Amino acid sequence: MGKYEASTLKKGLQILDLLAENRILTLTEISHMLELNKTTAFRLLHTLEDMNYIAKRGNYFELNTKKFHSPKEGKTSIDWTTLRNPYLLGKNVGENVYIGTLEGADLVMRQIIKPPFNEPFNEEIGDRSMAHYSALGKVILAYLNPDEQQETFSLLQSAPATENTFIDPELLLYHLDVIKKQGFALDDEERFLGLRCIAAPVFKDNKVVAAVAIDGPIERMKRNLLRGLTNKVIAASEKITDEINAYF
Repeated sequence: MGKYEASTLKKGLQILDLLAENRILTLTEISHMLELNKTTAFRLLHTLEDMNYIAKRGNYFELNTKKFHSPKEGKTSIDWTTLRNPYLLGKNVGENVYIGTLEGADLVMRQIIKPPFNEPFNEEIGDRSMAHYSALGKVILAYLNPDEQQETFSLLQSAPATENTFIDPELLLYHLDVIKKQGFALDDEERFLGLRCIAAPVFKDNKVVAAVAIDGPIERMKRNLLRGLTNKVIAASEKITDEINAYF
């Protein structure tokens, strides 16, 4: 192999390493981080895309995970921090992204991504709160079967997180029914005053296993913007569902 071919191969491998570390990047970001001119970076990305090592989503490039992993190969549990679609959601809406699962009556954070949406925010992964305090927890509760729902209700604390928290059992049940019919949940300052959160369910084998959400200050997540943001969260939840069913 000549020096030119070896240098080109090295740069291509550096791009793959970069995407493995950062999940999704633009042409400009890649050329800047590897100190390549855009023409060279574009040519390398085009070659890697032709060979199915990477995929292009709009202006972003990402690893083609199908090239590196066989579907469901040796997977027994879901590693939420490896999923690519939460990163795409964050870059799309510009707000923090969360994935949570239910343990007893607790909502447990499994993935948190904050700007610039390149890596997990590990400091808060594993944090717990009562499920009915947040949109993440409420949307999971809404999709449980009645027996599971009642069992979880028996473990919930009646103390509210804020004055807006749903604590009346009958009102909460009605609220969860509405959430299931509409396909998403809104947390309107129910866990933290000044914050709004939108969540949608994630399914594995047709059973709810998690939820994905975005949040932001009420000054930024204004009511007239909620419909558009909700549609993006729902679309992301469907893509995450497809992703985990393909690889876990």
